Amino acid sequence: MKKVNNSKIYIIILSVLFCIMIAYLIRYLFSKREIYAFISSYEIYKGESISYSDSTFRAKDWLWEFGDGNVSYEKEGKYKYTEVGTYQLRLTVNQSLRKEFIINVRTPVKLERDSLIRIEAPHLALQDEILIFRGIGLSKEWRWSFGETGIIDSREQVVMYAYKLPGTYEVELMTEDTKYPIRHTIEILPKYMENDTTDVLSLVGNDIREHLQAIVDGEPFNPHYNHIMTKYLCNNPDVLVTINNDKKNDFYSYCQGLKIIGRKNTNILEIIVVVDENRPGCLQKLFVMQNTRSQK
Repeated sequence: MKKVNNSKIYIIILSVLFCIMIAYLIRYLFSKREIYAFISSYEIYKGESISYSDSTFRAKDWLWEFGDGNVSYEKEGKYKYTEVGTYQLRLTVNQSLRKEFIINVRTPVKLERDSLIRIEAPHLALQDEILIFRGIGLSKEWRWSFGETGIIDSREQVVMYAYKLPGTYEVELMTEDTKYPIRHTIEILPKYMENDTTDVLSLVGNDIREHLQAIVDGEPFNPHYNHIMTKYLCNNPDVLVTINNDKKNDFYSYCQGLKIIGRKNTNILEIIVVVDENRPGCLQKLFVMQNTRSQK
């Protein structure tokens, strides 16, 4: 009797192992293949380097085409563009999977000896998103504190940093030429998780909706317009706005229309936002659903 029971246990164990192997093979053969690659910055000054790396599952060979005629066959590395312009950087993994990145190489800022030190960085980003903080000026010493650790986080002029926790942070930059820290406020939103009940982008859309409705309702224009511009649009007034899946305007013209034509008679129902893949922390498009209030 004991032998029979042992045989049953072995059969069950073998069956479970067989099912696991089948599941793994199915996942291995039929899972959706995607490239998981990293670019340190989509916007750099001429003479600066970008870092690139790939962590695609089962990747064996790589071809990085930098858009200027140069290539690399390494998994990761650094590259420096020698000319100003916009380049399409393309990665091909295992000779079949491809992904493109747009790199904007800017003319270096010409600074005078007495020019003020300033910070160039986003005002809005996501938790764990790798961000670029750039000190603009001619100082030789740079001391960054990003407000999360309570210590000096870096002594480089250009720094990559990712916030581990959501919240609003005060970034401080000290140099040999400044008596007091240069300050920059950044808001870090929680990253979206599949089991979250609230989508981060829905929160962003709802915040924008409330400020646009305030413009419609006759509240002071500039505070609400500037809030959206600085917090979500990276001060780009030409962001595309599509209204009711039909009409289109740039963001500035749309807001002026709400202020003058749509004032007091428009309901902003919903805002759907699209993030700019080439400028993390910035929105690229807004889709607005709105209607006209019934006149009583």
